[in-house]
Amino acid sequence: MAARMSEQNRTVPDWFHSGPKLYRSLLDLAEWHPEATEIATSPTVPSDFAAETMLDFLSDELMRTGFTDDWAVTAHGQEIEDLIDVFNKIAQPG
Repeated sequence: MAARMSEQNRTVPDWFHSGPKLYRSLLDLAEWHPEATEIATSPTVPSDFAAETMLDFLSDELMRTGFTDDWAVTAHGQEIEDLIDVFNKIAQPG
């Protein structure tokens, strides 16, 4: 099992510090959006513009799929919020 986890970690870019599970969620969300996929799979830290682009994409996804009918955040919505936090730190370092 340790070898498998090590293999998964190699697929996560160094700039993504939130672990392989959340990164897999990012890839699943971005798979239908070429620009988001390009940003997510970049081997280098996304530029401010790319981070802002990803924040727009994730915000749209959160509104589209992250809430119940009475506006409670779903588990999927919480994952998207966690991803928004990742890209917020990139877009606004400090």
